[in-house]
Amino acid sequence: MTAIKVLVVCSSAGADMLVGMLRAGNCVVRTVNGFREACGHLSNAGNPVVICEKSLPDGEWKDLLGKTPRLIVTSHAADEALWAEVLNLGGYDVLAQPFDEQEVRRVVAMAGGSPRTLVLTEL
Repeated sequence: MTAIKVLVVCSSAGADMLVGMLRAGNCVVRTVNGFREACGHLSNAGNPVVICEKSLPDGEWKDLLGKTPRLIVTSHAADEALWAEVLNLGGYDVLAQPFDEQEVRRVVAMAGGSPRTLVLTEL
């Protein structure tokens, strides 16, 4: 089983649960705290999937558009307007917080180009 490479751009404490889900689901996860740090990793790491908070300390999700083909945005206010904006501007999908394991599994597997479902163990 090939691991999906995921870059998580998150400055909040809530990222720990998401990172745990991803690692348990056969993902190679790298975490960064903001836009500038993410750009450094995107230029040399080749992460096919980037999960980014809606707002960052030094920017926002829109700043990462065009830097990665599969940008997933996370937000507590993940409503239809945000989802439509993300998709219309070229993002891949939106994950609502708090995270649902099944939804994280589905979205990341699809974004990673894998037809399989990530296998997650109990946390």
